[in-house]
Amino acid sequence: MTLPRTNPALLGYSSIAASLAILGLFNLVLSRTPVDISPTEIANGTGKSPSAEGASGVQPAGVDLDLQDILSRPVFSPTRREFEPAIAPMAPQPETIAATPPAAISIPAFHLTGVRKIGADVSALLSVGAEGPPDWLPIGATLEGWTLERIDIDSVALRSADQLTIVDLYPPENPNVPQN
Repeated sequence: MTLPRTNPALLGYSSIAASLAILGLFNLVLSRTPVDISPTEIANGTGKSPSAEGASGVQPAGVDLDLQDILSRPVFSPTRREFEPAIAPMAPQPETIAATPPAAISIPAFHLTGVRKIGADVSALLSVGAEGPPDWLPIGATLEGWTLERIDIDSVALRSADQLTIVDLYPPENPNVPQN
């Protein structure tokens, strides 16, 4: 008895068609399966998700990235919602009593005549008023109760308690601008 001879090309095409039919049925089943896109729960007290508890990978500081949470749900789903963090109830804030502001100290009429730098030493030629004799003062010196805090190329900063005043070497031309 002899077996009928089969065409190898026909056998190849039919096996490819059968494979495509099986893959098509598998794809149809997957497309009808609902996908869970709900946010994962955070483990109580740890601040990490349950999938991160078993992972032993080291993450950079300041980065809260858990790839298991990202890969567990589809990124491009038509029903995906934006992440909405749980709103923690706020405790009522105790009523604060405003402290009385300290009395403002009047600022003397400082006049900056010049600034010099000799080596590492910086000093400013300051006087009180235009008629007063000027003195070369280094940083930290006091004049009329005001401490010389900073010396720049064209200005100095003086501080008395909480008040800070800046005296310019070249004041603006506008006489309506108050000068220190």
